[in-house]
Amino acid sequence: MKVLLLLITLYLYVSAQTPYTLTTFKNVYPLVEIYTKKVPASYKQELTEIIKEYTKEMGISTEGYSQRPLAIIVSRVAIGKTLVLKVQLILGEEVKRLDDGEEVFALTYQKEDIFEVNNLEEDLIDSVEYLLEEFKDQYMEDNE
Repeated sequence: MKVLLLLITLYLYVSAQTPYTLTTFKNVYPLVEIYTKKVPASYKQELTEIIKEYTKEMGISTEGYSQRPLAIIVSRVAIGKTLVLKVQLILGEEVKRLDDGEEVFALTYQKEDIFEVNNLEEDLIDSVEYLLEEFKDQYMEDNE
């Protein structure tokens, strides 16, 4: 029962609209990090290509290096012997604090998806595409 309550709570949290604003940037550095041995490192390249496809559709460049990483982070959630993955889409960048004008690195977008794995490759790609689609929808709306 506790696991079901946890999953419902997490689903409600994940499906909420983000409090972030996605305006005035035209380039990102695509990044994929996998923090579980349950997902082969070989998936990094495929997931990076998916990021590039979506950003290209949005008119966001991934050429060269940008100090604004758009990252997919994959990790495992321990729920007994069941394989549950957490996939996060995070945008980070240098920003200036209002109070002291200090430049700091901040997360300026974050959304996650948590799911039980049935078919690793298919489920992982579906999750990444879901997160990128949400990001794309908000980006397009914020930049109308």
